[in-house]
Amino acid sequence: MKKLFSVLAIAAMVVFTLTSCDHNTDPTVADYLCQSKGWVLSAATSSPAYDLSDGTHVTDLMTEGYLAACELDDIITFNANGTMSIKPGANIDPAFGYQQEVGSTWKFNEDSTVLYFQIPFFYNDDYTTFDAEFENAKIIYIQENEMKLAYTFNDELGAKGEYTFYLTYVPAK
Repeated sequence: MKKLFSVLAIAAMVVFTLTSCDHNTDPTVADYLCQSKGWVLSAATSSPAYDLSDGTHVTDLMTEGYLAACELDDIITFNANGTMSIKPGANIDPAFGYQQEVGSTWKFNEDSTVLYFQIPFFYNDDYTTFDAEFENAKIIYIQENEMKLAYTFNDELGAKGEYTFYLTYVPAK
C-alpha cells in the first residue's frame, strides 16, 4: 500500500508540474525591451556621414564629436506599462545643459517592428529638456544582451538631408 501511495504521489507531482509550467517561454520583443537594468548606448553611426555645424562630417557619432561624453552613458529604462525613463549616467557635465532624470512613454507599431520613443540625445532648442517628439526607430534586432535600432530622419534645420542613425544598446551595468 505504501508503494502504491508513493507511486501515485510521484505521478501526481509530475502531472502538476507539467500542467502548471508556462510552456511559452520564448521572450517577446517587449520582454527584451523591458529588461530591468535598462539600456546604454554602445555604438552610434550615421549613414551618410552627418554634417556638423563646423563643416566636419562624422560617421561614428560617439567618437567624432556628435555626442558629448555626458550623453554616452545615459540609461534608458522601458517599463511594461508603456512608460520609460532617461537617467544620466556617471558622466555629468553641469555646463552641458539638461542632465536630469526624465520620464516619457513608448510604444510599438502593430507588429512590434518599430519603436516609438524619446531618443536621449535629442533636446529642445535651448537644451533645457528633451524634445517632446517621439522618434520612430526600426528595430533591426533585439535580444537579451543587445538591441540595434535604425532611426531615419530628414534634417531640415542643421545638416540638411536624410540620415539614418544606427543605434546599438546594451544592458546597463
